[in-house]
Amino acid sequence: MDSKNLHIHIIVCALCIVLYVTNSTAQTQNSNIYSGGMLIVQPGKLFAHNDFQTIESFNNGIGGIMRFYVLKYATIGIYGGSQRTHYTSKGSKDSFFNVGYGGVFVGYSYAHSRFRYTFSMYGGYGSIKNLHIESQINTQLQVAHYYTHSSFIASPIASIDYSFASRLSATLQVVCLTGVYNTQRFYNPIVQLGILFRR
Repeated sequence: MDSKNLHIHIIVCALCIVLYVTNSTAQTQNSNIYSGGMLIVQPGKLFAHNDFQTIESFNNGIGGIMRFYVLKYATIGIYGGSQRTHYTSKGSKDSFFNVGYGGVFVGYSYAHSRFRYTFSMYGGYGSIKNLHIESQINTQLQVAHYYTHSSFIASPIASIDYSFASRLSATLQVVCLTGVYNTQRFYNPIVQLGILFRR
């Protein structure tokens, strides 16, 4: 078994243990067991570099999150998504920089009345795809460079959930994805809005 598959098995086993613990302790703590759902609106801005230029452009994406609430104030879970940035290069408006990411997080979560406040740290591997177009005629590319790269991506996660139904919450999250691309660090602050199902 290679190291990447071993890491995946360890993560799955850890989440199974967490789910068992949260199920066995949730009744005595009068708290949620878990919450999860889609992050459907993700406006952000990318700050990155490639061999040709500095990239600073607004972007959007979609993602998802699953939180397990452990003991009284701890949370652990899985988080991921994709963020796509279109930017203007020397010869085109169709260049793009795409970041796909997924991994685990651990942190602090506190519920009061209809609100839940969560602060955590995320880490996981991601895939970066960058199409940089130097020359283009209509839809035909004349000179273009396409790069793919894997990077460890980390981010703090700060979120506020508001319970508007017995099993539904709206969530507002602020994150800042960071990783290494082309030997330089990129940053992608994002505001995320979504709907979570909870139990």
